[in-house]
Amino acid sequence: MILLSIPFAPVLAADWPISPEAVTPSLRFKKLGPLGGDEPSMLALLQDRQGYVWVGTHTNGLYRYNGYQAVRYAHNPADPHSLPHDRVAAIYEDAKGRIWAGTQNGLARFNPDTNNFTVMAPAKGPNNHRIIKRIIADGRGGMWIASWGGLQHYHPDTGKFTVYAHDAKDPGSLASNDLNALALDAGGGVWAATWPGGLDYLAPGATSFLHHQVDPAVRADARINIVRALQFDRNGELWIGTEAGVVHWDGKRDWSTRTAVPSPASRITDFNLDNQGRLWATTLSAGLLRWNRERGAFDQFVHAADDPYSLPGDNLRAVMQDRGGMLWIASFTDGIALANLSSEGFTRHVPFRIDRRAAPASNALLSLSRAPAGRLWLGGNVGMSLYDPGTRTVVKTWQADDRTPGNLSHSIVYSMYQQDDGKGPLWLGTSNGLNRLDHVDGTFQAIHFGNTASDYINLIAPGAGGALWLATGNSLIRYDPATDARKIYYNDPQDRSSRSVDGASAVLEDSSGRVWVGSEWNGGGLDWLDPATGIFRHFRHDQADATSISDNNIVSLHEDARGRLWIGTSKGLNLAVFEAGGKVRFTSYAAAMRSQKILAIEHDLDGKIWCSTLAGLFRLDPETGKVSLFTAADGLTEGFTVNSSARGADGTLYFGGVHGMTAVTPSKVRSNSVPPQVAITDITVFNHSLQNGKPRADVKAEGPVTAPTALTLSSEASVFSIEFAALHYTDPGQNRYAYQLQGFDREWVHTDAAHRSASYTNLNPGHYVFRVKAANHLGVWNEEPATLRVTITPPFWQRGWFRLLGVALVVFTLALLYRIRIDRLTRHQLQLEKVVAARTAELEESNRKLAALSTTDGLTGVVNRRGFDLALAAEWRRAARTGQPVALSMLDVDFFKKYNDHYGHQAGDAALRAVADLITHHGRRATDIAARYGGEEFALLAADTGAADAFEAAQSMCAELARRQLPHEQSPFGMLTISIGVAVLVPGDDNSPDLLVEMADRALYKAKQRGRNMALLAN
Repeated sequence: MILLSIPFAPVLAADWPISPEAVTPSLRFKKLGPLGGDEPSMLALLQDRQGYVWVGTHTNGLYRYNGYQAVRYAHNPADPHSLPHDRVAAIYEDAKGRIWAGTQNGLARFNPDTNNFTVMAPAKGPNNHRIIKRIIADGRGGMWIASWGGLQHYHPDTGKFTVYAHDAKDPGSLASNDLNALALDAGGGVWAATWPGGLDYLAPGATSFLHHQVDPAVRADARINIVRALQFDRNGELWIGTEAGVVHWDGKRDWSTRTAVPSPASRITDFNLDNQGRLWATTLSAGLLRWNRERGAFDQFVHAADDPYSLPGDNLRAVMQDRGGMLWIASFTDGIALANLSSEGFTRHVPFRIDRRAAPASNALLSLSRAPAGRLWLGGNVGMSLYDPGTRTVVKTWQADDRTPGNLSHSIVYSMYQQDDGKGPLWLGTSNGLNRLDHVDGTFQAIHFGNTASDYINLIAPGAGGALWLATGNSLIRYDPATDARKIYYNDPQDRSSRSVDGASAVLEDSSGRVWVGSEWNGGGLDWLDPATGIFRHFRHDQADATSISDNNIVSLHEDARGRLWIGTSKGLNLAVFEAGGKVRFTSYAAAMRSQKILAIEHDLDGKIWCSTLAGLFRLDPETGKVSLFTAADGLTEGFTVNSSARGADGTLYFGGVHGMTAVTPSKVRSNSVPPQVAITDITVFNHSLQNGKPRADVKAEGPVTAPTALTLSSEASVFSIEFAALHYTDPGQNRYAYQLQGFDREWVHTDAAHRSASYTNLNPGHYVFRVKAANHLGVWNEEPATLRVTITPPFWQRGWFRLLGVALVVFTLALLYRIRIDRLTRHQLQLEKVVAARTAELEESNRKLAALSTTDGLTGVVNRRGFDLALAAEWRRAARTGQPVALSMLDVDFFKKYNDHYGHQAGDAALRAVADLITHHGRRATDIAARYGGEEFALLAADTGAADAFEAAQSMCAELARRQLPHEQSPFGMLTISIGVAVLVPGDDNSPDLLVEMADRALYKAKQRGRNMALLAN
C-alpha cells in the first residue's frame, strides 16, 4: 500500500459564534427518573426493534428500560454468563434482532431466552483488544468493532473474527490500535478514527488503509485531528466530531475540500440522525447541538439554571430518537433527558437568564400585551419588560423605585393594554394603581382611585370613546383618560340592578357596546352592564338548567373575530348565545375540556379558540366542537397564569406562565403520533418473577424474557400475574391499556399506567390466551395486541388414566361388598347409628357456636360490629379489583345519653330501632350494609357509590328523621336528630379500610362540632 500525502485547501479554522446572549432554540427537555434507583454515568443508547430502550453505563452495567422501570444487568464474577464488565460503551442490534454490548472485557451477546450473556472475543489480538468502544453494521449481516486493540470485523452467523492492527513495518496498516469511532460509507468502505490523530479508510475488499489528516487548516491543530465521533448523513456527507469541534466533508469531492464547521471548542462525543434526517451531536461540555441546514450553523442547547426545562447538564455522551419521536440525550453526570420532536408549532420563551443578571428578574409572567414592531410587553412580579420574540432578547426593563419620580408605582404588574395597536400609550395595572407610559423612553404617570382595593388593578380592557374599563379588587371602574373622569360600580345589596359582587378580575366591552364583568374568587356569576342605563343583568349557574353558565367564578372573557363572546369559568369554557327578546343562553364546553379552569382565551386566524389551563392548552374548533389538548409532552411551558396572553400581529399566540411563555403558531401545530409497541414485560408466579432465576418445577415459560410466548402452570401454581408496558415514551404516565384472558374474561379490561398488570388465581385447568393492547398519550391504539398462551395443567386425579383407574377400583369394590354377608351389615348398624348420633351432636354443637357468633345485632336487627368489619373488608377487596369507590357514612344519635336519662332505656332502645330502620330504608342498593357500630353509633356501607350520591343519601337521612318529629326534650332541637360523617375512597396502594373509617369518623366529629343535626363530607 502507498501512504498518500493529501494537500490541504487553505481553510481557516472556524470560531464558534454563539455567545451567551445569542438566540437559544426552543425545546422542552424533561429529565428521566433514576433507572431502578440508580443514576449512573451514561455512555450509550439504543432502542431495539421491540421498543425497549437499552442504556450502557460507565460503571453500572447495562439497563433495559420500558418507560416505567429498568432491568439492570451487571457483572458477577461467579457467573460466567453474566455481563463480562460493568462498563458498556457500545450497544448494537443486528439484522436478526440480537442485542450486543461492547464492554471493557469483550463483546457480549444478550440471550433473551435465558436472560444472560455469551461473551465473544478474538482468540488473539493486540493488547486491550477486548476493550470495545463502538460497534456498527457492515451492511452484510456482520459488524465492525472499534476497540482499544485495533479494528475488528465479526460475523454473528459464523462466529469469525478478523482483526486489523497496527504494524510499524507496514505503512498500509492501521495507524493506531486505539480507535474511537467508526462510520460506513455508501460503498461499504469503513472509516476509523484512530488515536492520537487522524482518520483511516479501508475500502471494500481491501486490506490496506488510507490515512487522512482531519484538520483542514494549514497549521494543523492536534486536537482537531483527534476524532471522537463519525456520521454519514442521508446525502452521503461525512460529519467528523473532534476533540475541539466539527469538520465536514461532502463525501464526493476531494478530501482537501473538507471544512471546519462553526461549533463549540468542545469534544464531540456522539452523532445521530433523527427521523427527519437532521444531525444531532453531543458534546463533552457544550451541551447538545443540532445542525440547522437553513442557517448553515449549529443550534445549541445547554443547561440553564433558571430554566427547569433546559438540559439537566452539558456533559453529554449519546443521543438518539426513538420511533415515537422522543429525542434521548444521555449524560455522564445528569442522567437522561428527553425532548419531543414529533410535536410542532410550539415555541418556549424564557426571557430572563436570571443567573446572568445583577438586577432582580423573574420568568413568572402575569400579563402580556402586543407591542409595536412585533415585540411584546411582559409584566411580572418584579416589574415589566419589552421583549423581542424574534431575537429572544429583553430590550428594556422597568421596575418600581419609590426614590425616583416617574417610575412604576409598583413592580407587580397584573395587566397591560397597549392602546391603538402601539400608537397610543401603554397602560399597566399594578397593585398600586394604574400606570401610563407614552413612549419607551418616557416616564410613568400613576393614576389612583381613592383606596387600596380600587388601586388593585386586575385587568384593563378598552372601551368605547377611548375609555378604559378597570377590574379592581373591590369595584368595576370606567376611566376616561381624556378627562380623568371616573365612574365606579359597586355592589349594592338593596339594588338588584347593581353589581352582583364588589370585586372584579375579568372585564370586556364587546363590539356591540355591552360590558361584561365577573370575579374569579368572589363568585356572583357573569354581569352584563348597559352603559347607557347603568343597569346590570346577572347570569348565574343553575344546576337544573343546562344552558346556564358553568360556574359563578368568572376567570377570563374574550370576543373573537366573529363577535362571539367566550367566557372562561373555574369549571370550563362557555359560549354566549344571544336569542330574540334579549335572552342569553350558554353553550358549555366544560366536559370536552375536562372542566378545567380557563385561565386565558385567544382566537387564531382560522377562528379556532385557544384556552390556557392548568392541564395545558386546549384548542377548540367552534364549527365542529372538536377539542384537542396539548400538554408539556408537546413542548409547552407548564404553569400558565390568569389572563396572561396576547396575539401577535402575525397571528402568533402567546401564553404566559410561571416559567416563561409558550408561543403558538397555529398553522404549524401538529403532533405526529405512532401507535405504541406493547410488550409483556414480566410474569410472576406466587410473587416470584420468572426473570429472577429458574422457575419452580411446575412452571414453564417459553420465549424470550422480553417477549414471552407461552406459560404452562400446574393447578397448584395457578396464582400468577402478567405485567405489560406500552413502549411509547412521550408521556408514559398517560398511556392506556386493555387486556383480556380469552377463556376467562368476557370483555376487555381497561386500565391505566398505574395498574399495568393482570392477576389471576385458581383458574380451571385448560388453555387460555392472554391479550393486551395499548394506547399512547394521544389515545392512538396499536392494532395487534401482544399475546401469551396460558395452559393450566389438571391435577393428577383429573387426568384420564387416574379416572380409568378409579372406575376400575369402584367396580371391584362394589363386587366385593356385594359378597359380604348381610349379617355383618346388621352387626355394624348399631355402630353406624352411634357414629351418626355423634356426628349429629357435633353438628348441633357447631350450630350453637355459629349462633353465638351471629353477625346480627339483637336490639336493632341490623348487622352488628363484627358483621360490619367483615362486610367492609370484603367490599374493599372487591372495589380494589374493579376500581370502584366505596362510600361509608358514620351516624350518631345526637344527645342520646340525655334521651336515655330522660325517657328511660326502653324508650332509648325504641329510638335506636327507629334510627336503624331509617338507615336500612335509605340503602340505595340491596348490597348496601346498615350496621350498628356501637352504642348509639351506626354505619351505612355503600358499594360503587360516588361522593355526591353518598352525601345526598346522608342529607336525606337527616331530613327524614327530622320530618318524623320524634320528641327529645333534652335536645336543643326539641326532637331526635342524627349527625353523619361521610367518606368516599377508591381503594389503592396509598389507602386502606381503616383510613376510610377514620375519615368518616373525623367528618362525624366535625359535624358534631358544627352543631349536630347535619351531614358532612370528608375532604
